Amino acid sequence: MKTKTILSLLILSCTFISCDRISDNYWEKKEQENHTSPFMGRWVGTYYGTEAGTLVIEVSKSGNITGTLGMTEVDLASYVYDDGTLQPVLSNTLTFTLYGNLRDKKGTWKNKDKQGDWTLTKQ
Repeated sequence: MKTKTILSLLILSCTFISCDRISDNYWEKKEQENHTSPFMGRWVGTYYGTEAGTLVIEVSKSGNITGTLGMTEVDLASYVYDDGTLQPVLSNTLTFTLYGNLRDKKGTWKNKDKQGDWTLTKQ
């Protein structure tokens, strides 16, 4: 009899924990859906150093970054955190990578042995 009671309480506890976890996951997903990046929008600027060109990025509502680099329109992809820090922005075909912060509107870039700085302005 005692074993049945303990087993019933254990099953009941697991059920409550599972329901609580499902509820937490639901509300966390809702927060993510409602989140708007403070850097959302179009950003235009230049990169310069051992190479130079134009730089255009788009920040989505969720903070995802897409963009283009220079005349060849190399595609870029990344993410911006709410403090403005960029996850390194990578190109799809080159070794070109942007580092920096959108709050400061500037950063650095590298492409193999070439490097320099970049600046952007929100449009």
